[in-house]
Amino acid sequence: MRLKKYIFFSMVLMALVGGLVYSQIDRNYTFEIFGVPISLPVAVWIVLPMFLMFLASFFHMAYYSFKNFMVLKKYKRDYERMVDGVATSLMREPREHHYKTQEGRNIGVVIDHSELIPRDFRIDTKEERLKKSLEYVKDIQNGIYVEIEGFQLSPKNPLLVKNIQNRLKEEPTYSGVVLKNCDEYPYELCKESLKVYMGFVDIGKIKEYVKLFDKELLFYLIDLAKREENPLQFTYTDLLYIVQEMKERFGPKEYIELAKRVKDVLSPDERLKLFELLKEHDDRAEGGYLYTLFDLEMIERAKDFLETTHDEEWLSFKAYLDLKECGRNYPLELFA
Repeated sequence: MRLKKYIFFSMVLMALVGGLVYSQIDRNYTFEIFGVPISLPVAVWIVLPMFLMFLASFFHMAYYSFKNFMVLKKYKRDYERMVDGVATSLMREPREHHYKTQEGRNIGVVIDHSELIPRDFRIDTKEERLKKSLEYVKDIQNGIYVEIEGFQLSPKNPLLVKNIQNRLKEEPTYSGVVLKNCDEYPYELCKESLKVYMGFVDIGKIKEYVKLFDKELLFYLIDLAKREENPLQFTYTDLLYIVQEMKERFGPKEYIELAKRVKDVLSPDERLKLFELLKEHDDRAEGGYLYTLFDLEMIERAKDFLETTHDEEWLSFKAYLDLKECGRNYPLELFA
């Protein structure tokens, strides 16, 4: 029973009892308390114990109502924490919450250490925070860039990374912002941003991020120079700098692949200069140098170089040279 109703009906009952007694016995009764005579109407003496019982029960009920209110408040706060826990877990950024109840801790500890992935988005919830997180996840997975508000996501968060990728498609110039903060973001995102960045800047700005380069990025850079519209322009010295400074070291096969790819973007003289310089700094570039010599039909020069190598080195190119000297012409690609 609610306290207000209890007070109201208690007062009504005491008034009815008091009125009924007073209407039947209209006289006073004297009662001594600690030797002090107190004279009150009989109706008052009848109602007085009821009133004292009312006060005792009122304070008893008020105490337990307040105690119950505090318990319910803890459960409500734990519910709000669990809602936030589910929302952050949906955003792939679970974090720990401090729950006040044992029941809250039993469920919350699981939520706070999990990432939730909805099977679909046909979810009807009245919690605005959950609705917002579900909308963010849905839009991001559908390739839409969204301004995320109310959630602090770490730079390596997969949803944040995907959202940035969506933004790069809508706003390519944002790639420059990502590249300036590559210490925070995953390498693959920086790599993708650099690919986008290459599409609208010159080689000088691209070389500022040479430490991000690997084989794939270098070959992508060369492919950009083959575009019919707005081809990227660079020289052999630019390629030399990138190969020598990039994070991934080339092996013999990669150097030969590089020699094949630069055929369409560099002049014969530049190709030759590039691999002459490369082999001086890295013996593994000798295969690319030999490929370039043979491709440019500089047979005597290739022969002189092969004579300086060990018998077991570059056997495929030596076989190609032997066949050339025998008048047999086979595609160079079969030997490289």
